[in-house]
Parts: sequence; C-alpha cells; structure tokens
Amino acid sequence: MNLRSVLFALAVVGCMSASAVGQTSGKVVKIRAAEPVYKLKSGSAVDAAVVIDIDDGYHINSNRPAESFLIPTALKLQPLSGLTVARVVYPKAKLQKFSFSKKPMSVFEGKAVLRSMLGRSHRLRRAITR
Repeated sequence: MNLRSVLFALAVVGCMSASAVGQTSGKVVKIRAAEPVYKLKSGSAVDAAVVIDIDDGYHINSNRPAESFLIPTALKLQPLSGLTVARVVYPKAKLQKFSFSKKPMSVFEGKAVLRSMLGRSHRLRRAITR
C-alpha cells in the first residue's frame, strides 16, 4: 500500500468519525412529558406519559431488545412522598432488520409514548400496582 492510499484511508476514517461525533444523543433523541402539568387530587390517579421523539433515520432499543448485550430503554420514575407510581407501560416495538445485525432488532422509531399511572393514597397504591 502506498502513502497516497494510506492518507486517503485516514482522511475517510477522520471524516466518518467527525460526523459520528457531531450527532450526540441529545440532538437525536428528545424526551418530554406529554402534559406540562399533571394535577392529582388526594385519592385519585392520573395517566401520566413521557414522550420520546426520535429523529428520522435513527432508532433506540426497545425495553426488550432482541439481544442480551443490548441496553434496553427504561423509564425509572422517582416518586415524591405520598405518590404511588405504577409500572411503566411501553409501546409496541418494531422488529427491524439492519445491515449490521444478523437478526431483526426490537426498536422504537419516530415517537414512542411511555405511560404510567400516578396516584395518591395507600388504597390506590394497591389498586395501581396490580
């Protein structure tokens, strides 16, 4: 391999890494509450949602990735005192085949809405977590 080929290969690798570095997850994946405020009275419950917006051409692993070594999407809510959080309900994932994977992957694309019931009171705690 001559010097010109080596320099060309290094230039191609450098350009590819620069574009990869330019796309941070914060620019590609945006997370927000579905509502700006959730009002919750004592003894009641509310369906709360977190929306994940994923830029076109990108995906994130679902909460149940197809391979054990992949990192799943997980929403962990830290409840305030007196607030009960039910399990998180994830949207249906899409099974998609990518060129870099031998088998289809379980992913979220576009917009994914994760839901959970929030409640106030001990009686609701039992009803919500069932």
